[in-house]
Amino acid sequence: MSNLLKRAAVDIRIAKTLLTHEGNPTNDPMVTDQAAYHIQQGIEKALKYQTEISGLSYKKIHNLVGLIVDVESTGFIVSNDLKSMAYQISDWEASSRYNDNFTVNKADLEKALRLFEELEKQILDRLTQQLGTVDCSKASASESNPA
Repeated sequence: MSNLLKRAAVDIRIAKTLLTHEGNPTNDPMVTDQAAYHIQQGIEKALKYQTEISGLSYKKIHNLVGLIVDVESTGFIVSNDLKSMAYQISDWEASSRYNDNFTVNKADLEKALRLFEELEKQILDRLTQQLGTVDCSKASASESNPA
């Protein structure tokens, strides 16, 4: 089975660390911007994972809107909250790294983290239903680094 969900969990752990005082002691906006990048990557990889385990090849794109369309074509329903932030979060992939005028709102980062955790739970719950049991502790970001 793919390691994409585990990789997504690592991205989220990195983002959470960057949002702490220990990870960003000087409250540097560029460090906060990197948290946005890792959150986008975590959500992207989770969507690709769900698409892949549903039997489709995922597209090698960073646009969450397109990835949501693909994953929903498999019968997986993405939350309206994630859909409503998908375009904004997609922008974090490049803007957080290359746009000197980019700044991200910490409240948006916290909301996106919650959306990842909901998506991850939904994926793991669906896996549990399909497979019977799954070792969720190895894939779960929220269990491996509580915020």
